[in-house]
Amino acid sequence: EGEGGGVQASISPLALAPQLALSGLAWCASTIAYYGIVLWPISLGDGLRLQTTLGALIELPVYVAVPLLSRRLGPRITWVIFLAFAAAVWSSLAVIGGGGAAGTAMLLAARLAGTGATTICYVASNDAFPTAARGFGVAVASCCGRVGSVLAPLIVNLMPEEGGSRMAALATLAGGGALAAFGLSRAASEAS
Repeated sequence: EGEGGGVQASISPLALAPQLALSGLAWCASTIAYYGIVLWPISLGDGLRLQTTLGALIELPVYVAVPLLSRRLGPRITWVIFLAFAAAVWSSLAVIGGGGAAGTAMLLAARLAGTGATTICYVASNDAFPTAARGFGVAVASCCGRVGSVLAPLIVNLMPEEGGSRMAALATLAGGGALAAFGLSRAASEAS
């Protein structure tokens, strides 16, 4: 179709607004969940190389699980599960703290959840937009994800830690992202 007409011109920007908002929030929450844990001060061993290697080994099973879960449950539900799991883990950490064996195990679980959320967001948000607007929709959502990667270090490094407030903030954001991802399907079906 030529310029100024066809399928792209038939999609109202207002019709895309719900998907853009929900998808953007879920992307932002996903990157905050991921970078929040990657930047969290956790000691997994002596030396940066060992910590980086252990962090990578924690993530590898998720890269196998995401396509399997996505095929079985669908991308949107897989995204919701990982974000909800991240919210649950950060909520638990806000209560018990990140110290000791239990805290370390919870921090590792948060790394799994954040990795899954940032891995599936591409596929899940792709499905939320009509074909003619898909590139635009995913690009806007991805930009919101970049905002999340800017906010994560501010939350982890600059927010005061009083009574688990940083962990509670990460839990709240991940929970909001799970709700946004869950609402995505409804918004997409109304706009199509």
